[in-house]
Amino acid sequence: MCSRRVVFPRLMNERIQPRLGETQTRMETKQSFSTSEVAKFCHVTPDTIRKWAEAGRIKVFKTPGGHRRIRREDLIRFLHENDIPLHPDLSENSVRILVVDDEKSIVSLIRRFLERAKTSFEINVATDGFDAGHLIGTFRPTVVFLDIRLPGLNGFEVCQRIKEAPETSSTNIIAMTAYYEQEVSDRIIEMGAVTCLKKPFTPDDLRRALALVGVEIA
Repeated sequence: MCSRRVVFPRLMNERIQPRLGETQTRMETKQSFSTSEVAKFCHVTPDTIRKWAEAGRIKVFKTPGGHRRIRREDLIRFLHENDIPLHPDLSENSVRILVVDDEKSIVSLIRRFLERAKTSFEINVATDGFDAGHLIGTFRPTVVFLDIRLPGLNGFEVCQRIKEAPETSSTNIIAMTAYYEQEVSDRIIEMGAVTCLKKPFTPDDLRRALALVGVEIA
């Protein structure tokens, strides 16, 4: 059976270098938007956004009152994937975080930790190595939280490909594993990861790991 080959897309524009050590204050940064607001960002009508949502083109969720909302990270991902220029209201100098893990509880833990911080973050999620390969090129994360045991392409392979590609080699990788062994930790660090977290981890563990790559949590 043929295996899928992951290609890390070549960035069309000059790579945006991470601003490590720099913290940005978030002033009521919105984490979700109405269909009318998203229509403004996409230069279309709200009815077009509703049609895209019904067709599955853009990811939405519904509030308890039944209103459609689009998460900030899903909107930014949609804009990047469809070559729509980022609206000035969205283009703040936030730290871009990609979480690569198929374990929902871990993704939720990291998301909650980051969303409660005053530092401004853009968060995106990949559930396997193939999705990670795509998002590394389109989302251009500052930091990648990378699970070592992934379905399909494992974390070692993803880490190696990130570090071998000139366009992504400066990406900061924080590895994670529930099957922690010193040998495993040493191996992923030798391949370019900054550190390796043992699951389950605490908010303090996340804070210390991010500090290692110059991202201070305010």
